[in-house]
Amino acid sequence: MKLKKITAALTAAAMLLAPIDGVWANTAQQPEEEKQYIIMAEDEAAYNEAEEEVGEGISMESSVLAENNVIVAELSEDEAETLSENEHILIEEDIMLCASTEAAKDASDSLTSEEEAPDSLAAKDYQQNKQEMKRRKMQQFEEIAEAEAEADTTEPEYEWNLQAVNADEASECAKAASKKVKVAVLDSGVDYVTGINLAGYTNLVEEEDYVVPIFQDLTGHGTGVASIISANGEEGLQGVNPNAELYSVKALDENNQAPLSRIIRGIYWCIENGMNIINMSFGTPSYSEALRQAVSDAHAAGLLMVAAAGNSGDAVEYPAAFPEVMAVASTNAEAEISEFCNTGEELEVAAPGEKIRVASFFNGTVVTHGTSVAVPHVSGVASLLWERDLTKSSEFIRQLISHSAKEIEGVDECGLLDAKHALDCYDAFAEGYDETAEALKAELPENAAQPETFEEVSDDEAYVEGRWGTEDHKAAVNIGSTGLTTAAINLIKKGAAYPDKDNKLELGTPNPEWHGKWERTVKENNITTIVEVNYIAVLEMVTEIALEGGAILPYMKWDWFWGMNEPTYTKVKTDINYLTKKCAELLPGRNTKENRMYFLYGCALHGIQDVFAHSTVRKNGTLIKDTDPAGKKGDDLKNYPRRYHVAVKLTEYALKNLTEGLYSDGRIVLKALKEKYADAGEFKVYRLKKYMNANGYSHSIITNVNADTFIKN
Repeated sequence: MKLKKITAALTAAAMLLAPIDGVWANTAQQPEEEKQYIIMAEDEAAYNEAEEEVGEGISMESSVLAENNVIVAELSEDEAETLSENEHILIEEDIMLCASTEAAKDASDSLTSEEEAPDSLAAKDYQQNKQEMKRRKMQQFEEIAEAEAEADTTEPEYEWNLQAVNADEASECAKAASKKVKVAVLDSGVDYVTGINLAGYTNLVEEEDYVVPIFQDLTGHGTGVASIISANGEEGLQGVNPNAELYSVKALDENNQAPLSRIIRGIYWCIENGMNIINMSFGTPSYSEALRQAVSDAHAAGLLMVAAAGNSGDAVEYPAAFPEVMAVASTNAEAEISEFCNTGEELEVAAPGEKIRVASFFNGTVVTHGTSVAVPHVSGVASLLWERDLTKSSEFIRQLISHSAKEIEGVDECGLLDAKHALDCYDAFAEGYDETAEALKAELPENAAQPETFEEVSDDEAYVEGRWGTEDHKAAVNIGSTGLTTAAINLIKKGAAYPDKDNKLELGTPNPEWHGKWERTVKENNITTIVEVNYIAVLEMVTEIALEGGAILPYMKWDWFWGMNEPTYTKVKTDINYLTKKCAELLPGRNTKENRMYFLYGCALHGIQDVFAHSTVRKNGTLIKDTDPAGKKGDDLKNYPRRYHVAVKLTEYALKNLTEGLYSDGRIVLKALKEKYADAGEFKVYRLKKYMNANGYSHSIITNVNADTFIKN
């Protein structure tokens, strides 16, 4: 059926991976248990009938599904059965889809609670230790500068996986495209990292509406997928097609899961917003007619959908198993289908999916595997091919990719992706392709090249097995020359997002310390006073206390931290004590000194990054906010983007400090400004010079960036 109008509703309730049989009550004393259902009506009349029947059971309306007759509602089994009797209505349970990463739980890798011996220094020794920290930071930044100067002279190399599909040669041969191909990464979101050119984003996870653009990916899954498609080489990673117009459609939550209704909503968002390609690195073994309908509508709208086969070694999962979707298998460095990869006749093409280096949190990289990371190779190549002529159909691109693939020994279902050969045979394929019949008019020579193998990758100790998920802690996230475990990074990211999540710390007059603001209004006995907040001093205080696992040592008075005042110190101290106690709830079974350090350091990062969101002004001193006179939005990544460049870079330096056991202060801000702030400067930071000077740092660029005028327009 072709659906023409949607009035939809979604709920934040999450269902299990497969439908669960409930226990239903039929007595007046015990109400029937309700489940979440997706209702798809054939036409508007059937929709109206269903809407009247459901009544107050409708969850939440969504404008994204405004042109298809879809309702998501909480119903009892009897109510659902009654609706199912209408032949013009499709109704089914809202199941859960999961990211297609090869995750394994290893209890020995978990960071768990432990008995902690006191590990603090006497006050007389601590001052000497702090001076030693400053000396080590000076030395560290000198080493960083030398390493970066050397790195700037070399071009980023293509990783083995891109060489395996000849994407390195294809990118060099590709012609400059006048129109870009729109690729939607329907995933966990894509963080703002300088190595990925992100054209836009939307967040469909309503319970994570607190997530800001720079932190929108809470698991790293979507960011990694996006980097394979279009990493631009700035952070040492090269993607298949940096020219692709990439959009983040956040649908997977902090557990890399999403109810089916949210995936359907994401697909329709892609249709409505003119996407060309949808990358879907997730799946479920459960068939869904509602998902099939959404996929069918996207296919009819001309979108190319590329999805993961799955990692259980069983049958190909949905949506990859639908005929309208390209099902992608995973291969290893020896050009063999991965042992974990699901198989079946639905497979259409294979791409590398083991030991793949991808972008990670805070401009870092991680090595991971799964059919999740095989999919974006295909999406990237599809965008590269489609750039040549956007009037070509999605079926043309799809069949060209399949036709040009290399044969994999012993595999009949699919071949290995070959970007260079697809470009080479593009013209011949186009000449022989019948768009009406959606097939070649005559056979063309197959790809006779043998897949290249990269056996040395398997023994390269630099490649660690990185997986996405809360139980995976082996992988190193490489940030510059240092590395942090995925467990540590997950905790830092949790802390970095937390001040926007906790209503005791959220943005507002009482909490400027955690959001990069410069003053706090205090009312006491009907007297209002303004307390100045040095956001640089707050960074130093929180990171130094974080290194102690949240313990505020007796000699850490307000004047211990350069640029601090007593009222701000008292407020931050109260908040840290609150956060330290909160860790017992936030880090169940993992509430150790080390883990609290990572979490609190992340909270500090949120505050200093927010300086570049909430304390920035234009050259004339007017605040850059959500809606400014120029019509730009404050949370738009294209709105004064150098702010985000600086914020990401200073975070990288802060994490290098953390790995060395060092607190962070104005030095990371100075270093980031020197690297990422242009002399002409498109924005200014209010009171930066005053606060940096008080923290012990001065430089001409600080004066250049500083603003002494603030106009709240």
